[in-house]
Amino acid sequence: MSSVIDTIRQLLERPVPSEPNIDVPLDDPSIDRLLYLLCDTRDDELSCEEVFARLDEYVDCLVSQKRVLENGPLVEHHLALCADCRDELRALQLALALAVADD
Repeated sequence: MSSVIDTIRQLLERPVPSEPNIDVPLDDPSIDRLLYLLCDTRDDELSCEEVFARLDEYVDCLVSQKRVLENGPLVEHHLALCADCRDELRALQLALALAVADD
């Protein structure tokens, strides 16, 4: 396992031409998280853009307690791994709750 961590450290230490000012933490917890995410990646993974496009429908299904949309498990898998998309989901849920409270 240490050889994998060393290899990842070496790859992360290489300069990235498109974004030269990115600071990548190379501490053990960050590398452990990266390895976890790599192991949990699926072939049918949805991108953030794909999840964002489905969030309205996903929240509607959650609120109405209807059957979750066709790609619901893929959306849920992505949300479990992606803090940014979870933040979008929470913001959408909060906005919906506030709109309902105003009625």
